[in-house]
Amino acid sequence: MMQLKTRYNLLHLFYWFAYCCISGFIAIFLQYLGLSNTEIGIVTGISCISTIFISPFISSLVDRIKNLTIKKLTVYITVGVGIVYLILSFIKMPAFMAMILYILMYALMLSTVPLLTMIAMNYINDGLYVNFGLARGIGSASWAASAFVFGQVISFVDPWILSIGYFFFIALALILLYTMPEQKNVKTTKEKQGSVLQVIKNYKILFFLLLGFCFMFAGATTIGTYLINIVTNLGGNTSLYGVCMFFMAFSELPVITMAPRLMKRFNSVTLIVLASVFYLLRNFTVCLAPNLIILIIGMMFQGLSYGLFTGVITYYVTYNLDAKDQLAGQTLIGIMTSGIGSTLGNVLGGILQDTFGLDYMFMFIYIVTITGALIIFTTKKINDRVEERN
Repeated sequence: MMQLKTRYNLLHLFYWFAYCCISGFIAIFLQYLGLSNTEIGIVTGISCISTIFISPFISSLVDRIKNLTIKKLTVYITVGVGIVYLILSFIKMPAFMAMILYILMYALMLSTVPLLTMIAMNYINDGLYVNFGLARGIGSASWAASAFVFGQVISFVDPWILSIGYFFFIALALILLYTMPEQKNVKTTKEKQGSVLQVIKNYKILFFLLLGFCFMFAGATTIGTYLINIVTNLGGNTSLYGVCMFFMAFSELPVITMAPRLMKRFNSVTLIVLASVFYLLRNFTVCLAPNLIILIIGMMFQGLSYGLFTGVITYYVTYNLDAKDQLAGQTLIGIMTSGIGSTLGNVLGGILQDTFGLDYMFMFIYIVTITGALIIFTTKKINDRVEERN
């Protein structure tokens, strides 16, 4: 049988290929259902803000329900998401009903990301070798490949094909997940698990780093969700959209893979500051791009911005938080990014675009990106002073 490390790597490969079928084509699929940019922003915004409540609730179910493990919970949610996606693709319904179902589907899918991370961290705590950085990097490459492949496919076939792609690849991921060993440390401790609010109270540096990232992620989410509109505004189409998404996601692979090595040589907070600098470069380059070539170059800063931050912050939580706070810490990452950050970017991005046009949406991206960078720079200075005192 394959080594655990190999199986976990392949789990990410198939999971992120399936995940892209939803997250990589949000605007295209919802436009196919007849929604406007404002309605798309409302749908994705509510989905993302829902994760603030859904993610902690789902995480708590593992402790509250007997015989429920993270693995089983991941299976139930991802299968449920697939069923809703098929319903949206093949059953005609009123727009408001489609919006409700998509909100449910997308919110549940977002909530599975912390679970996948915790599977790795539990194995590491059990003394089993799993390279999360490599696995997550493979996931980024897989997401990139999925974006490219389905970007070409939906140039010829309607977006309903995305639901079939999701179901096929998530089935492969779940088969691999089923073959992986149960985790020894799950539910073996009587110590009460920490809450998200306790993590915010006890780890203020982590919270403010995530707060800064939240604002920068809002700008990046606006770009990601409405990238198809940016591409078409520069003369491109869905095929070129897939190419842009491919280069964006593939750039994450080397950076996320190298995150553990970088953390051995450099301070974690310093690396996060570096990631925020590249976020400035990424978002400004994309918004100011005069043509598709410059746009693609801007998207390729994704690895040194999002990729670096994600890799570092995940390990930061693992190595700096108490064991009882691990799950809540990983959940907080999702809340601040996929929850608050994505909501801010999706809702305001859609409204500004429909009401005033792309230029005003770009102005919003400039403001939130600069705000996030300033918060992180300030947090770094405070952290340095704290370390000097200690």
